Amino acid sequence: MQFEHPELLYALFLLIIPILVHLFKLRRFQKEDFTNVKFLKRVVQQTRKSSQLKKFLVLFSRMFLLGFLILAFAKPYFPAESGGSTKNLIIYLDNSCSMQLKNQDDELLEIARNGLLENLDVTLEYSLVTNDAFYTKKSGNELKGILQEIKYTSKQLDLKSVLLKTQQLREIDSSNLLLISDFQKVFLSQKEIDVPYKSISSIKLTPESTRNLKIDSLYLVNSKAGMLDIEVLLSGNLKKDGLIISMYDGSQLLSRKTIDAKNTNISTIFSIPSQPILNGKVVIDDEGLKYDNIVYFSISEQPPINVLAISDEDSNFLQRLYTKPEFNLIISEANKIEYTDIQQASLIILNEVSELSVANLNNIKQRSDKGSSVLFIPNSKNGTELIRFSEKFQLGYRPEWTEGEKLITTINFDHPLLENVFQKEIQNFEYPRVHGYFSNISGNSILSFQNNDPFLISKSNTYIFTAPLNQQISNFQNSPLIVPILYQIGLQSLPPAQLYYQTSELEEISIPAKIEQDHVLHLTGVNLDFIPQQQRFVDRVSISVGSENLDAGNYEIKSQDKIISNLSFNEPRKESELEYLDPEIFSVQNHESIAEYFSEVKAGNESSSLWKWFIIFAIIFLAIEMLLLKLLK
Repeated sequence: MQFEHPELLYALFLLIIPILVHLFKLRRFQKEDFTNVKFLKRVVQQTRKSSQLKKFLVLFSRMFLLGFLILAFAKPYFPAESGGSTKNLIIYLDNSCSMQLKNQDDELLEIARNGLLENLDVTLEYSLVTNDAFYTKKSGNELKGILQEIKYTSKQLDLKSVLLKTQQLREIDSSNLLLISDFQKVFLSQKEIDVPYKSISSIKLTPESTRNLKIDSLYLVNSKAGMLDIEVLLSGNLKKDGLIISMYDGSQLLSRKTIDAKNTNISTIFSIPSQPILNGKVVIDDEGLKYDNIVYFSISEQPPINVLAISDEDSNFLQRLYTKPEFNLIISEANKIEYTDIQQASLIILNEVSELSVANLNNIKQRSDKGSSVLFIPNSKNGTELIRFSEKFQLGYRPEWTEGEKLITTINFDHPLLENVFQKEIQNFEYPRVHGYFSNISGNSILSFQNNDPFLISKSNTYIFTAPLNQQISNFQNSPLIVPILYQIGLQSLPPAQLYYQTSELEEISIPAKIEQDHVLHLTGVNLDFIPQQQRFVDRVSISVGSENLDAGNYEIKSQDKIISNLSFNEPRKESELEYLDPEIFSVQNHESIAEYFSEVKAGNESSSLWKWFIIFAIIFLAIEMLLLKLLK
């Protein structure tokens, strides 16, 4: 037996008062003289015996009366067999995306919401934990209003996190914890967890079907002249003929395909005209989970790629290749370089520079470390610049000039620079030639001579020709190869913007924008406008996004109401795995439904309450005392 108010049991010490009153003779007796002494002794003896019996009976009845009253106010009860209680109840409600699956035409989250709305007691207080919020000590009416506003989230708490969030509250109020979830395997990230199972109950919501098809990801696989190739990857456990995949820009349909989903992993490519796509989305018509049937993406208008050519020789071939609007070319002599030009350049070309200052070489290396590409074309008259360049960029070359004609005969079609550039591998073409080159250079070869020495190599974002490109040394300027090679180096110097980001991950996003000192960038969407954490650079602004509760969708980056760029966010696909736990694995009592849990707890609490019986016993002993005082002489 337990008590709701055990502190009132200290009042039992008051039972010593009636004992003291009855044991001490507080009344004084007067002496009276009688003639018949023998008769007097017999009467006195009989009176004293009956009086003593009456006193003890009244004493016991009063003690039981007071004792039962004190116990009744302490509210004794036997704990319910289920171990649950709606008093001080903490409810964990799983509102992750997997709760979108249905059972009898209702989503699992909606079933849980309706069950709580029907069974919450408005006279009691509850605490509610969801994957993205924590509400403490809310009345039944307040909690019903909160439940109406709960939405799906990409965040997912595991059991350990739920226990940590509720630990203090459970220890202070001896609260019971009710877990309502579909219990995916990610809920139990650690197998060995100290679970206080006596105070935890669970309700597992089970979908009728776990068949689902999802869009995993999108990739921009190729951006060639006038066309964009976007690959869509799908996966799932649902086989479906005639699956419709649609691509939109806002409400405008860009393309639509019908495919047969017969494998667990499917891919298809959309080829669309090259254009900015500000509010893109790809949609499928799967009947499983809703959130993974759509992927938002955006392709902003590509800014011109800044190319800085530092040249002491003829640069006309560079001017013919790097033209507007794709490129913004600046040509400078080695001794007239502007620092800001280096800092803003995405591609820096050192074209047969005879001598470069140490400061400028250091600035070029710093810019390279930040992601800009560097193309080095050597000067046949001064090999020391190639050595200095090799040492600064830690390439480890000890080049030597080699005279003699060599043909450029080999193209490495597998190199990332040439990916999707050629429709087929070319075996016989008009071989360019050089009349001399720097040997003892090795690396990831893109073009090679007939003796397998490299003509063009790459290392990370650095490209090096082993021979000059001027007309006296080489006829490479007249070769058809020069256009795709240099054009691709220019294009890849500015990596394409990422199609989308994850809502639950902290992302560092670089926005190519120049804004005034007193201006900041805003991230805006439907009913959303906030200023993300940001850091300003010369030619860009880096923003940090991810700590906010962003919904999946398309957003705009604005400065002073001017749209600078577009960003898209999608929820991670972890919830689409649909692999479930048995709640019994962590030793908690599972109930079939919310109504069953509240019904069992209510029945258990009502049957175990004893205070009414103690009131009845107190009344009985009060009646006994009154009868003793009235009838017993």
